[in-house]
Amino acid sequence: MAILEQASIDDRKRLLELFPVKNLRQAFNPKGAKEEIAYRAAADPQAAQIKRVAQFVDNHFSCCKQHVYVFAGDGNVPLPAGVTDGEKVLDGPVRDGSTHALYMSRVTYDIVLRDPLEGAMLDFLWPIKIESRPPYFVVRFVVLEKNASTYFDRPTYVAGKSLNEKSLLNPIVAGLKPADINKGIKTLWQKGIIDSTRGQYKKPHSMAQEIMDEEKGIKEHNPDLYQIMQESPLYTTLFEVTNDKNSVREFSTDPSHGIIGFSSYSEEGDADGIVEQIISNN
Repeated sequence: MAILEQASIDDRKRLLELFPVKNLRQAFNPKGAKEEIAYRAAADPQAAQIKRVAQFVDNHFSCCKQHVYVFAGDGNVPLPAGVTDGEKVLDGPVRDGSTHALYMSRVTYDIVLRDPLEGAMLDFLWPIKIESRPPYFVVRFVVLEKNASTYFDRPTYVAGKSLNEKSLLNPIVAGLKPADINKGIKTLWQKGIIDSTRGQYKKPHSMAQEIMDEEKGIKEHNPDLYQIMQESPLYTTLFEVTNDKNSVREFSTDPSHGIIGFSSYSEEGDADGIVEQIISNN
């Protein structure tokens, strides 16, 4: 856990700000704005607090915006000892033959400030969760969507980053192939748990894309197209979750390449449930 212990207060504060304010209030302090709560939690350097921050990140990972990559494993793929420019922060419990670990990398943003023109660097702690879930191997990244101007009070743009998902992912999954999760996605679609408003699918000799008017669901409003897509490999497709009580409203997926993306917060952590349903029905 050295990466958290050695991090600056600002590093830990920026890490905690990746999470919904509701989760921060529940875990650390019910009072104050998000920035204030994150700062107070990050400012305590005691070992017990550092452990508490790590556990919070692990417990609430599924509340964040995230990208999920599912790979086909042989059931014996070990969790890595570390990750590029980072380390393992904690091990999760073993449940039903599955285990996971939380990792953290340090990524540096190359920032260009304007008015006047100036260069700067900005570091972030990047949470990554890796799960061995035979016969699958799952890697999840919290999405880092950073507006650097909020840290400098000046117009800025990001000129580059020291790490990206691909550069982190490649050494972790060397030798593994992306899982085809079409079956899991289509099972949830067939059950009415999700419905698609737009999507790509493979025809015999071409790729087709359909976008419904007024974001209407394909299964509900175009059953003929739904049947065609059920029988075809799916690629980049947007799904809405039909249960109003689910805190995930929509997600994107490329089932033929084992990719799932959540572009908004899920305060109740329901993203984990969506991923689990896809995998367990695959």
